[in-house]
Amino acid sequence: MQFFIKLNTISALYALALFIAIELIINVSHISQVYGFEWDHVYIVIAVINVIGLLLSTLIFFSLTKKWMSGRKHHHWTLLLWVPYFIVLFYFFTVFVPLNTGVTLFPRFNLLIFGSALLFPVYILFINVFALPLSTDERTSNIGR
Repeated sequence: MQFFIKLNTISALYALALFIAIELIINVSHISQVYGFEWDHVYIVIAVINVIGLLLSTLIFFSLTKKWMSGRKHHHWTLLLWVPYFIVLFYFFTVFVPLNTGVTLFPRFNLLIFGSALLFPVYILFINVFALPLSTDERTSNIGR
């Protein structure tokens, strides 16, 4: 049961990381209106925040996966379990904070959103592969001796 909770916690954190990155991209117009910055400056700030967030979340996910999932064969379930958490987060955020009327996303935003959502399982697989080394069997490690 404890592994199940840890697995779902990591999956929810994966979903939260992608959710924050996508919501920052979607809400460029809100951020520029609230703070009075021009869109170009907001783009740059959001890009920097997303890159820093990606680096920090990679370190956090790497350490959590190494700590909580070592010795387990079912750690690859995180490749699928982040999706329901992401859908729930996205749904509740759009219910409580809807887009303004007349605000449309530019095609490059849609490309960024779909691209990041499609590449996110590859990111999770990268973390799972590098955080959890392949287990070596003692019988195979003694062959070279």
